[in-house]
Amino acid sequence: MNRCLVLGGPGFVGQAACKELMRRGFETIAASRTHHPFGTFTSHRVVDRRDEDRLRQLLEEVRPDVLLDLACERPADVAAVERSFRGERYVLVSCGIRAGSGGPLGPQELLAPDAGAPPAGGSDPGEAGRRCETLVVSGSLPWTILRPPAITGAFDPSLRIAAYIQRVEDGGPVLVPEETYQQPLELAWVRDVGHACALACDLRRPVAGRAYHVAFDGVTLEDLLLAIGRALGRTPELVPVPYAEMPSGASPYGPDPARPAGPVLDRERSELGFEPSTLEDALAETLAWYLVARPSHPGYGGRAGELELARRWRRA
Repeated sequence: MNRCLVLGGPGFVGQAACKELMRRGFETIAASRTHHPFGTFTSHRVVDRRDEDRLRQLLEEVRPDVLLDLACERPADVAAVERSFRGERYVLVSCGIRAGSGGPLGPQELLAPDAGAPPAGGSDPGEAGRRCETLVVSGSLPWTILRPPAITGAFDPSLRIAAYIQRVEDGGPVLVPEETYQQPLELAWVRDVGHACALACDLRRPVAGRAYHVAFDGVTLEDLLLAIGRALGRTPELVPVPYAEMPSGASPYGPDPARPAGPVLDRERSELGFEPSTLEDALAETLAWYLVARPSHPGYGGRAGELELARRWRRA
């Protein structure tokens, strides 16, 4: 039985990854800054990963075959792992950096100024992710990188999916960015991300030195809203407006015209063995959670202004 240490195991993605790792026979040890009861993992350890001495002690104690890192935020975090990890595979779950559709990482995909330095406070998470990836690829770790974009699902702490469900449910018009609402979203289901993590941790798969995207295949914002409507028995009225005029919080998944559309998943299928779930499967679980918990996204507080903007664009 292979042993996997999951940094950030009790988190949103971590629980999905631990469940899938355990299902596949891994001894799964989750680690985080605060204590958590067992349940979705074999055991739990308390560690602040920024305390390098404690992290080294944990790695020496557990001696994992695989280290799944869901909590890497700074290049210094990568450097600390490189100094202490002696296992067979380091799987970094990075942000959804779009520099290609998976496959081997070339230098052109990893360019980042001053790659070894921690990002300045308030810097873009994508830039921090690029710097972390740069250190991983240029270092000595036996690495595999996963790049999920925005992640949706039940219990999503960002509540971004709730923003769309609330708008469809209230029956009013839903603003969408006219440039991109019919192009593939950069969006993944949390259970798919957990599944991809387990696939990347499988030492039988020759995925060392490779990077893979994890996302729905070809799902657009229009698809998402219409699927929510079907599940709720409603037909949402979509009102396209220029992205630059979209109110803050009205469409938390974008898509931003400055970013590429969702990734092509050919290498993910052929090499990693990843097959994305259907949108309907993801929404069934997510809507069941929403209808019980009734969470509200902060951006929904500006709904009155959105309705007024929709009226103006209808007349345009």
